[in-house]
Amino acid sequence: MQGILSFFTLIIIASLIGWFTNFVAIKLLFKPYEPINLGFFKLQGVIPKRREEIAINIAETIDRDLISMKDITKTINSIELEDEIDKIVDDIVEKKLKDDLFKNIPMIAMFVNDSMISKIKGYIKDVIEENKEELVNIIIHKLENEIDFKEIIVNKINQFSLEEVEKMTINIAKKELKHIELIGAILGAIIGVVQFLLIQIM
Repeated sequence: MQGILSFFTLIIIASLIGWFTNFVAIKLLFKPYEPINLGFFKLQGVIPKRREEIAINIAETIDRDLISMKDITKTINSIELEDEIDKIVDDIVEKKLKDDLFKNIPMIAMFVNDSMISKIKGYIKDVIEENKEELVNIIIHKLENEIDFKEIIVNKINQFSLEEVEKMTINIAKKELKHIELIGAILGAIIGVVQFLLIQIM
């Protein structure tokens, strides 16, 4: 009876130790947020300590494997802009020419009728349409050479507080983290069984 009690006591204790070890290890991924000087070394959570490096790695992975500025500019290049150009030109001509110009120089209204305004719109649309590819290429060149997509991602990640990063990570990997704790308990129980058997043999 004493042997059975010792057996289960050892397994329970070893299981709790295994669970607690993994529980603490998971907590140490995030906390403490700020380094604590313990004399021989500084204690700080893995993610807070390597936050910048993690942000850079995430940004590089996204840029390399998911979406990059080149992917965005390719999409822009494939978009048909005729309808948008028509709307923009109509808005500019109506607002700037008819409203602002006529308002500031009323005499011009005597010489510019709706037919002339339509011709002006058509001319501007034709010029833009004829040079659309060149304009788009200029914009794409500017985007690719002057916007650092990876830097934007890194800055966005670094704007999150450590509390938000911890909360997001736990929400995403809640089940997996619980499984790690459970595995720790199971491994601890197995070690407890092995220890009991070794004690019996010796």
